[in-house]
Amino acid sequence: MRHCMKRKFMIIALLMFQAAAAQNNPIPVSLAECIAKALGQNPSMKISEAAAENAEAHARETGAALLPQLRLAAGAMELSSVPAYTLTLPLPPPFNFSKTIFPDITENYSLKLSMQQPVFTGFKLSKSKEMSDLNAEAAREDYSKERFDMVVAVTVAYWTLYSAVESERVIGQTVEQVNEHLKDIQSSAQQGMATDADVMKVQVQLSSMKVKHVQARNNIRIASMTLNSLIGNSLSDNIFAVDDPQEIDAAVDGMMKSDVSILTDRAVEKRPEIKSMKLRTEMSDAGVAAAKGGWYPQVYLGADYNFARPNPRILPPADEWNGTWDVGITVQWTIWDWFTTRHQTAQAEASLKQSEAGLSKVYDAVKLEVTREYYAAQTASEEIAVADSGAEQAQESYRMTREKFKMGMASNSDLLDAETALLQAKLTFMQARVDYKVAAAKLKRAVGGLQRPSRIKRRLQAKMDLQSK
Repeated sequence: MRHCMKRKFMIIALLMFQAAAAQNNPIPVSLAECIAKALGQNPSMKISEAAAENAEAHARETGAALLPQLRLAAGAMELSSVPAYTLTLPLPPPFNFSKTIFPDITENYSLKLSMQQPVFTGFKLSKSKEMSDLNAEAAREDYSKERFDMVVAVTVAYWTLYSAVESERVIGQTVEQVNEHLKDIQSSAQQGMATDADVMKVQVQLSSMKVKHVQARNNIRIASMTLNSLIGNSLSDNIFAVDDPQEIDAAVDGMMKSDVSILTDRAVEKRPEIKSMKLRTEMSDAGVAAAKGGWYPQVYLGADYNFARPNPRILPPADEWNGTWDVGITVQWTIWDWFTTRHQTAQAEASLKQSEAGLSKVYDAVKLEVTREYYAAQTASEEIAVADSGAEQAQESYRMTREKFKMGMASNSDLLDAETALLQAKLTFMQARVDYKVAAAKLKRAVGGLQRPSRIKRRLQAKMDLQSK
């Protein structure tokens, strides 16, 4: 028994060890992989996609109102017994006449098939269909916008994780350098060539670097959890970025060589926010026409087929199944509605004005965003070259200062300054490359060049068709 319990304990311990090892095992991820997972698994994307599918289904529902409506009704009824009506003529025999005109039929059955086709509804149905179609198009553009935003969000999170990991590595190297410096200065102090104050300065510097190192490790955890959350991973997954930020984006490089006005015109043509707002403005315009439809008569074509036992149109009633039909046109016209139609029209016109103002606001926001991201990308590109040169100079300055310090030609403070400058230069260069990648993604997002909305439309349409089958 004791042996069995010991074996179970060992198995549980082994499983726990394997789970911990799997959790701590680094998982390499590329930016493209992260974007694909986020677009397919992120809850925000699923919500947006469901909203687009909902709008598609509503458009189909509204379109069905223009088609003939068929209704089938059936019923069975048990009636109380009443005296039968019998017609009797007071004639002498043998000419006596007596006939039951309305027999006592207590069981009634009916089956009715009705068809109604709207002929003219004051453009209400056609405009409602147009509004639903436009709303579905706008929902697809909203979904496209969500995809664009998600790509940028994942890109920022990905390079933030890369930046955190690289910062931790660079700071770790600096900790090692300062450790070596501390050993040297302590050795010099023992030989009487340095003071205790010099040793304390290096110890303070080392303590400061260790604090930065701890903060850098925490930044890695936060950045990793942020990216894991976006791509649908467990928050505890130990992921790391494998892409190289040194790669220059050719598309963005071409954009930065273009005039900003050209990019602005392209954004106005491609941005899903503008397309969505245009569609909703057209939808508001159709809403005005639909509201005015209350002034017009409503015309419907109708037809019925009644199969009943007894059939009320057949006299005298007979306890048997008989069928009859009817076809006709119905005209309805609201003569007075206490200005309801006028108020509905005023609401629709106010909504149209609101949409037009919103469209103008989106135009201005897009133009400002393109201009801002254009110059941000240019600045980030220029900063890389400057930061690269600064990192090389700081590395050489540190090398020379350390050599001079070993020969007694540079002070302890000079070496501390060189170490600090080298750390800052490395971090600046690394951050400049990351900033360029983020700026490139934001510029492409601003111009509307991440993904064509038509692809999204085709994918949503295919999914709707599959569901309808």
